[in-house]
Amino acid sequence: MSNKLKIFLTFTLIFLTSCATGGFRPDVVPRDAAGKVQIVQSGTIVSVKEITIEGDRDAGTASGAVIGAIVTGSAAKRSADGDGETSELIGGLVGGLVGSVVGSEVGEALSRKKALELIILLEKNGKEISVTQEISEDLNYNFRKGDEVRIIRSAGRVRVIPIE
Repeated sequence: MSNKLKIFLTFTLIFLTSCATGGFRPDVVPRDAAGKVQIVQSGTIVSVKEITIEGDRDAGTASGAVIGAIVTGSAAKRSADGDGETSELIGGLVGGLVGSVVGSEVGEALSRKKALELIILLEKNGKEISVTQEISEDLNYNFRKGDEVRIIRSAGRVRVIPIE
């Protein structure tokens, strides 16, 4: 494998793993929410259920297609008995298709998150809402039925924090 290909594959892997770091944790505020007014409501947790937030397949699909096309296309060129250019093209197409499927699954698995689905009875109007957020490593965000919480809305996102 050439040095250029190794460098490309390394940067692609870094790109894939960086896509997996974003999240919906209650103790992380999105950059676009900092310094802005946030709407706060109070409520009581009615139900807590552990669920999974599906991972992102898009970045893995694109990266896998490119890697598969390069690796398979160059391998086909080296092993071609006849027309190396045609073999390289066909190998690249097949490798790109296979790589996109594999990359999609890898990208999804790397970015999948354990989460909680919180059903909350709002104090103000008696309506129930559902909020899904990533499980935090901070034990202060260990929610249970009956806990009083604050729901913070900002920049199109919602997060739930305990009332202290």
